[in-house]
Amino acid sequence: MWRYSDSCQGCSSALSAALAWRRDLKNQKLLGISRQPTMSTPIYTVTSILSKPYVMKKDGDGYKGFLVDVLDKVAELVGFKYNIRLSKDGQYGSYNNGQWSGMIGEVVRREANIGLGDVIITRERERVVDFSKPYLTQTLRLLVKRSRRYDPGLGLLLEPFSVELWFYILFALLLVAILFVLIGRFNPFEWRQVASDKDPRGARHSFGLRESFMFVFSTITLQGYRETPRSLAGRVLAVSWFIFIFFTVVAYIGAAVTFMSAGVRMQPLPFEGLEDIVDGGEIQIGMVRHGSAFQKFKTSKIDMYQRVADYVEMQNSFVNNTAEGIERVRRSHGNFVMIMESLTAEYHAERPPCSVMVYGKSYFSQALALFTNQGSGLKQKIDDALLKLREDGTIHMLQRKWWKAGFCGPAVYKKQPTTRAVQVSIRRLAAPFLLLLVGAILAVVVLLGEIVFRKHRQ
Repeated sequence: MWRYSDSCQGCSSALSAALAWRRDLKNQKLLGISRQPTMSTPIYTVTSILSKPYVMKKDGDGYKGFLVDVLDKVAELVGFKYNIRLSKDGQYGSYNNGQWSGMIGEVVRREANIGLGDVIITRERERVVDFSKPYLTQTLRLLVKRSRRYDPGLGLLLEPFSVELWFYILFALLLVAILFVLIGRFNPFEWRQVASDKDPRGARHSFGLRESFMFVFSTITLQGYRETPRSLAGRVLAVSWFIFIFFTVVAYIGAAVTFMSAGVRMQPLPFEGLEDIVDGGEIQIGMVRHGSAFQKFKTSKIDMYQRVADYVEMQNSFVNNTAEGIERVRRSHGNFVMIMESLTAEYHAERPPCSVMVYGKSYFSQALALFTNQGSGLKQKIDDALLKLREDGTIHMLQRKWWKAGFCGPAVYKKQPTTRAVQVSIRRLAAPFLLLLVGAILAVVVLLGEIVFRKHRQ
């Protein structure tokens, strides 16, 4: 016998199934997925190039890397399969002779559906392909030969001052000592001219050759000497020497403290940034030929960046790809540096053979993205999937997985650490040296004046 309750139970089950199907369909639409039972899962051709850690070959068949993992997640959310094949010319893509090369060109010619790589969004590329939302952002940095760690040993006492400055100090010491000898011998108002019966302490022998050097050396320790100059010329020279010694000793103590308290001792690089390299003209700057980095420097309105681009063209220090540039930095003896993407530079700097490091400030913020055929409709679906992966932390976890620290210690040279040891150069002590020179000249003038005055009185 038919009962209404049994019919209602059947209706309830059918209604629950329909609601579940409707919720599933709504979630798929949020990601741009249109799943039709009669259609098979689409298979897309993906063009890529090998670039650590984005896309790398497995030991067997297939590929691995940060972007391969990202594409797996995107394909799972959007609902497609893919086949990766490497770009024919191994280039990212640039416009030359009326056509696009590299991955960009293959997507433009519809030889591939998706471009997968550490490709930077540029205005020219965005006109011919559809870029997704950025999956990572980065800047341009300098990759340089890693400075060697060293133990200064006994040289620590000499390290606070540059070699050039030590020679200048030694020259100043000899000059002042000789001037004291001349003043002591020829100045009519100096101790030498005092009668022996009026000199019970023997001060008349205070500024001979030996005594003058002792006076100069003893004042270096801020201890003074038994006798001070008696004449006006000697006192002028002594005051200027005391002031010079005060500033020199303070500078030495300050620099020595930083050298002793600095943690890692690394040999300083011969430049601070790109401007020093261009002005020096001895170090080559490498950039990928026809790459987006070179185009940014070339088309920049900042004069310094244009000078860098002209410098690279003049020296013809282009490389065909990033891997070639990294290898040239490793083989160089510090005379070749590479301007490259910061994320790639940090990855290689943290891994054996630990011979390179990232140095200097950042240039040009850049966005990395996937790209598809224009008007294909695939861009929106990939955008939604990437947004979901970013919101749930998947992108961050994958980045930590592939960029985790290696075995080489800090990848980035800390330009301004908490305690930085800086050698004092002659430029930093130019004022005390100038004051000493003026004092020495004035002392000689006063010496001549005192001689003339004494002869005039006689």
